[in-house]
Amino acid sequence: MRYILPAMAVALTAALGADSLDAQQRHAPALAQSPPEYVEYGRSARGAAAKVSYTHSQAADAALCAPVACAPCASECAICCETDCCGTCGEEDACDCECECEEEDACGCEEEEAEVVRLIGDVSLPFLSRNQCGCEDPPTMFIGGWVQGGITGNADGNRSATGNFPVPFNQVSDGFIFNQAPWIFAEKLPDTEANTVDWGFRVDYVFGTDGPDTQAFGDRGWDFGWNSSRDYGSAIPQLYGEIAVNDVSVKVGHFFTIIGYEVVPATGNFFYSHALTMNYGEPFTHTGALGKYAPDDTWTFYGGYTFGWDSGFENNADAHTVLGGVSYAWEDIGTLTWCVNAGDFGDGGPLPEGGVAAAGDIYMHSLVASLNLAEDLVYVFQHDYAANTNIPGGADAYWYGINQYLFYPLTDTVKLGGRFEWFDDVDGARIGAANPAGAGAAGDYYEATVGLNWTPHTNLTIRPEARWDWFDGDAPAGALPYDSGTDDNLFTFGVDGIVQF
Repeated sequence: MRYILPAMAVALTAALGADSLDAQQRHAPALAQSPPEYVEYGRSARGAAAKVSYTHSQAADAALCAPVACAPCASECAICCETDCCGTCGEEDACDCECECEEEDACGCEEEEAEVVRLIGDVSLPFLSRNQCGCEDPPTMFIGGWVQGGITGNADGNRSATGNFPVPFNQVSDGFIFNQAPWIFAEKLPDTEANTVDWGFRVDYVFGTDGPDTQAFGDRGWDFGWNSSRDYGSAIPQLYGEIAVNDVSVKVGHFFTIIGYEVVPATGNFFYSHALTMNYGEPFTHTGALGKYAPDDTWTFYGGYTFGWDSGFENNADAHTVLGGVSYAWEDIGTLTWCVNAGDFGDGGPLPEGGVAAAGDIYMHSLVASLNLAEDLVYVFQHDYAANTNIPGGADAYWYGINQYLFYPLTDTVKLGGRFEWFDDVDGARIGAANPAGAGAAGDYYEATVGLNWTPHTNLTIRPEARWDWFDGDAPAGALPYDSGTDDNLFTFGVDGIVQF
């Protein structure tokens, strides 16, 4: 697999151009802190992965719909499975079982539609089956994906591979790009409701300009370097197995982070462009193990161990961190999630594919609150704080910020969104270190974005947006953040399309 997929990507895009620039250098500081270089990646399985919630589990359906004779009930019997429903609802039948049905079929299976949170946008293609009673079993496996591409230009007339820097993922300003074309995933969801052990897995593959930015560049292992041209490459950002017992599940492998709000998969974000915080201040992926405990519909707890940030299975950086968090959901009000990642950031040594590993200790937390302010009006608040300390031979680095979002549907097919961000690269170790015009810009970065989501069909979304970035801080001569080091602000306009399948 490691060699087949890159070969496919090269064959698909040989016509896109010869290698002339390491795309990784455009989107993230390299891999050390002295000089500061290393940065991160996308977001978590929250918006990235498609999850489906059901009011009853497959095991529960099987129990309800089994051809049970009406003589003694096999269990405490919530619903007795006879030829007809248990007589009149609320009355006792011959099995001495109270019928608790609302709208039930002849098997006693509740006719409820699965609530799809987000599989591949608003469309899911699960493998459905029907049990012996004719009731639909909840789907347990999904295969899907999408193709996404767009264009982003800037008001400075800078048309180059880094013309839109530091706008994450959309720095190319010299033409149309395919960001994720395609993104394909396969997933089996473990049953966390049945009183038994179940298993699942997830694998994602992406090719496009987002490929190089989604590789395991933290330790330059796993899929790092699967590039086919200046801008295009492949990545496998998720590959993990999962075991679940009741309300507890544990995934082991390579998976998206739980830190932050925005995610890498295009279908999980409102805007075409990404927040600076997401790209320069947070990890994208982890390799390790992550447990999840959801005792009810309100509380969710996370805890695990990872090989630092954006690492592969090899752990070439010798990083060791803990990853955890807690989330609370208020019915009809919103959710509050706090996550933390802390530990040994890396040994600072040379990496097999070049570059230097991160070093010192890392502490990072994110706080995300999503609130329903009014009918259909949603507000999201995010705060991040990070400190990279105890760097051998180097200075400590700090970064933090606040992101705010508002979303409102104008019609059934058009939604309006706004984002305002403040990101403080205190020591110039994040955005400042990645500047292709020269390192050293330290201070406050701001961006304001307004955009629309137009969904004329459930499989198609068009996302136009306008964005203004500006910088307030200190920078060496010729090393301002925008327009090849010559400007302290940048206006961009972008539009992309997502076709889901």
